[in-house]
Amino acid sequence: MDETSKAEVYSEDAVFPFYLSNFTGDIKTSALLDIMLLASENQLKQADADSVSMVERGLGWVVTQYHLDIKTMPKVGQPLKVSTRATSYNKFFYYRDFWIDDVDGNRMVTLESAFVIIDIKKRKIVSASDSLGSMFGSEETNSIKRFARLREPKEFDNQRFQHIGYYNIDVNRHVNNTYYFDWMVDSLDIEFIATHRIKTIDIKYEKELNMQSKPEIYSKMDGLTSTHWIKNGDQLNVVAKFT
Repeated sequence: MDETSKAEVYSEDAVFPFYLSNFTGDIKTSALLDIMLLASENQLKQADADSVSMVERGLGWVVTQYHLDIKTMPKVGQPLKVSTRATSYNKFFYYRDFWIDDVDGNRMVTLESAFVIIDIKKRKIVSASDSLGSMFGSEETNSIKRFARLREPKEFDNQRFQHIGYYNIDVNRHVNNTYYFDWMVDSLDIEFIATHRIKTIDIKYEKELNMQSKPEIYSKMDGLTSTHWIKNGDQLNVVAKFT
């Protein structure tokens, strides 16, 4: 995370209810993402730049990459503070950090992200600096933040087809990016999932899935590291690495 950023920090209290956990009592990874993204949505509302406001202008936020570190997984019913700040932006990307602390200020989860803005009708990226400019003290920069380099493996251990449901589609008319996490976790053996805990996730979104897509989920294990990817035909849509 960019600890030197002077951008405005937005924080809100949160608690995970029991229905966002699995049978081991762990919070679902997708729920972890959702609660952090909700904080950014609430901050963006202050600038009329939340998802609904953007759609009304014919624009949409699309995430391109995440880096997630889980030091301690939050527990059901635990009081938490969720924080976020829009650190910087350039011609193409907006960069935003997120973090979750317990009531004593101990850092539990951090998330670094990169977003682009698209023209919804044309499905093309538009200039971030021209569309919104600085928000909440974010700094304009010429540099591009480097995330983990992820590639589709040549071989896989598991493969399955994935149905896209009505509630998978968001206001941008593509699959909400947090559903990918559930699909990827479900591609692993259930006993392995129950006895291991994710510490780090790197994920890169290549191409959106929409209502007409017919995705296939792939995974490959290498020790305690798993690589996951989703394809629609020959098109790679997303690739991720869990450790």
